[in-house]
Amino acid sequence: MKPQGRTLQASGLFLAPRVVGGGTSRYSGRMSFFEKLVKPYRKGEKNFDRARDAESRRNFDKARECYLASAAAFDEHLADKRAGGEEIRPSHLAMAGLAYTRLGRYEDALAILDECLERTDIPDAFLYAGFAAVRLGQFDKALEYWKNYPTWADQRILANMLREQIGALKAAPPDGDAICDAVIQGVYEQSQYNRIHKHRMVNNDKYSVYRQWY
Repeated sequence: MKPQGRTLQASGLFLAPRVVGGGTSRYSGRMSFFEKLVKPYRKGEKNFDRARDAESRRNFDKARECYLASAAAFDEHLADKRAGGEEIRPSHLAMAGLAYTRLGRYEDALAILDECLERTDIPDAFLYAGFAAVRLGQFDKALEYWKNYPTWADQRILANMLREQIGALKAAPPDGDAICDAVIQGVYEQSQYNRIHKHRMVNNDKYSVYRQWY
């Protein structure tokens, strides 16, 4: 099922960074008193899920706003954890890495998703690490991520799409833009399928519409 109108890439499903003063912009919205009491990782989680939901409804401006807020919250959370020498949850590494990918922070995404995958196998971490690697022109690295995408994830649309893109990566030279477009389309179709069939996920507390196994 393909979306109508603008392409997903042009609409902003994977968003390019807006450069302000020589760097990628960070979320700078004003916070209420009560928002300041919420822990950064909670803000990161909440805005991550809001962003994924906005994408599924094709509200890409809202998705960008929420990804910026999520990335900023995880920036703060990760910095706090590292400063205190504390361990970071793999789920938070995965969400941060996905948000960074959505915002075009590909080097940040790859570093944080590698850290996640050193700890545990999260399907989305393989998916988005591969995407970030393709955007950075690291095709051999992308090939390894996608070859290792877990078959137990039960994300058949994504798994089939990745098998096709593994073949595309072996072309000489690979067409990175076409490969990324195919991944974007696969993510959209899998998300729509998950929304329609979410009843089958109700009894699995590690499986939700937008976050599988984390």
